[in-house]
Amino acid sequence: MAKEQDLKLEGEGAAAEEEQSGGGKKKLIIIILLVLVVLGAGGGAAAFFLLGGDDEAVSDEDVVEEVIEEPEIPAQYIKLKPEFVISFQVGTRQRFVQTSIEIMTRQQSIVDALELHEPMIRNEVIRIISSQDFTALRTGEGRLSLQESLKEALVEIMQTEAGSEGIEAVLFTNFVMQ
Repeated sequence: MAKEQDLKLEGEGAAAEEEQSGGGKKKLIIIILLVLVVLGAGGGAAAFFLLGGDDEAVSDEDVVEEVIEEPEIPAQYIKLKPEFVISFQVGTRQRFVQTSIEIMTRQQSIVDALELHEPMIRNEVIRIISSQDFTALRTGEGRLSLQESLKEALVEIMQTEAGSEGIEAVLFTNFVMQ
């Protein structure tokens, strides 16, 4: 029994020593982390002050005028509603193209002019699409060519009617051929 008590005491003493050394390791780790944070902050402050440059050291001859660019106006997309459905006679078969078109601009005056002159714009779009070759529209190059043709025609209409060439792009949001 005395031996058991001695073992328990010896075991308890060893556990107490391990707890003290474990606590000492935690304290050491915390101290090391604090030192690293302080050194990092000091290095950052030193870099800020050394690399920041002095505003007083700049002479009047060294001053360069800064060009302030105005922020770009966000793009506006005008959807031509309803969708365009154009029929083509290909040989003995009747074919159709259905497309949704949106016009991109950054000018409010162009948005207003597009809404005002929508009948003329729709007529021009239908005229241009129906004059295309159906087989050419099946290719990517044919659709890009159609986009450019539409853009040129719409820019011309806007120049005539609104006095501005603010159309940036003509976009197909839907293009189905049957």
